[in-house]
Amino acid sequence: MRITSENFIKHLKKKREEALQYVIDEYVGIVKAVIYNALKSYNDPQIIEECVSDTFLGVYENAKQFKGDKEDFRKWICTIAKFKAITKQRKLSKTPFFYEIDEKNDAVKSAEEEYLIKTSTEELLKMMSQLEQLDRDIFTMKYFLNMKNEEIAEHYGLTKAAIDNRLYRGKKRLQQIRLGGSVI
Repeated sequence: MRITSENFIKHLKKKREEALQYVIDEYVGIVKAVIYNALKSYNDPQIIEECVSDTFLGVYENAKQFKGDKEDFRKWICTIAKFKAITKQRKLSKTPFFYEIDEKNDAVKSAEEEYLIKTSTEELLKMMSQLEQLDRDIFTMKYFLNMKNEEIAEHYGLTKAAIDNRLYRGKKRLQQIRLGGSVI
């Protein structure tokens, strides 16, 4: 049986591993973005990967509780990712955490700098919501998860040139949106 966007929820509820693999392939980018935003202060890729795995395990184990369509599933999986990240934060806050001091990055950002970074990120995400879903995912993987174009191309089964073109056109669309122009 081939798992598609129309039948993956039904098969996931039946505990079919192919459906879980489909969910992982389809939603890994957005799940990593949600978890990365919550746990980036720990600066530990292993913690983030562990939390991503916990999220997909939680989705697999609780699939029968899900009710809704594909768009509801996207919201549901993001909610699970966020709660898994919060749980991980709570565990990590109870254990002592040691890190190396990097003398190059010891400059403290002012409240104004933090505010500007936060508002510009929120503004960018709002503008990105006007792009196609594939373009949003590509932008998330490229600029929030720091994935290489080759990795993104491999993930979506596209060529590197196709990813390069989508990023270029997406940047132009975002610039048009930012300047108040209409998106063609």
